[in-house]
Amino acid sequence: MIKLFCDMGADIPKKLIEKYDISLFTMMISDGKNEYVLGKDIDKYKLFDQMKKGINFHTSQVAYSDYYNAFKEAVSLGEEVIYISLSSGISGTYNTAIMAKNAILEEFKDAKIYIFDSFGATFGYGFVVLKVAKMLENNESIEEIIKLIDFHKKHGQFLFSAGDLTYLYRGGRLSKTKFFIGNLLNILPIMDVSKVDGTLEMIDKARGHKALKKKILEHIKQKADNFKDQTILFLQGDCLEKAVEFKEFLSKELQNDDIIISDIDAVIGCHTGPDIITVFYLDELYGKYDKIKL
Repeated sequence: MIKLFCDMGADIPKKLIEKYDISLFTMMISDGKNEYVLGKDIDKYKLFDQMKKGINFHTSQVAYSDYYNAFKEAVSLGEEVIYISLSSGISGTYNTAIMAKNAILEEFKDAKIYIFDSFGATFGYGFVVLKVAKMLENNESIEEIIKLIDFHKKHGQFLFSAGDLTYLYRGGRLSKTKFFIGNLLNILPIMDVSKVDGTLEMIDKARGHKALKKKILEHIKQKADNFKDQTILFLQGDCLEKAVEFKEFLSKELQNDDIIISDIDAVIGCHTGPDIITVFYLDELYGKYDKIKL
């Protein structure tokens, strides 16, 4: 039996975590005075409300002991382990999990623990976890699972944009000059996840929401041409009306009705604020599991 793990940065809806029996590593979030368990002590709406009042939050990565104990328990029961992590360019979770794996292998020489760096975040990363869950449900081999994960690491594309630069500035991800000019001219950043080191990098900018839609469409069309045969994700923090409008625009332009709107939760949201959107798509089709129903 194979036990599948991911962390809260995957933003997988709770009902799907339960449906596919995915083990979830929790993360802590702090406002500098208090620590909260994400999804238990604080939800994203309360977090965004506090951020609007000027409170800054930061997340803590999953503790080494959490990885060690969870992996050891699974191995002790004779299970194999698959853990897919939040991008190593965004969080230290991948490296911590590797340390825990190596410690367990000293005790259990024959343990099979597979740890993958997703080079992704939010539900684009979580979508890969769900595809693996479906593969396990269909009794696919570990070799086939590894192929799918590696393919998505290479061909999964993310495009992020934040509609309010305040939170990027507060978090030190935007200089004071860029923040001032960006607000003055209504300039919105367009970011992706680097295929070199998994970090968030700015690749373009747009002046206003209307121009942003066109720019994001241009970037998608530059990298891919087969949109009808895949499920595309449109993710949002707390700007659903904008997300629905954007989804309808992309659906028409890409001739794809299979675009799912889902949530960006607090792990990413605490750095970007509520007005955050993300598009996830494949620049090349894998063949199997490109279109899936949640």
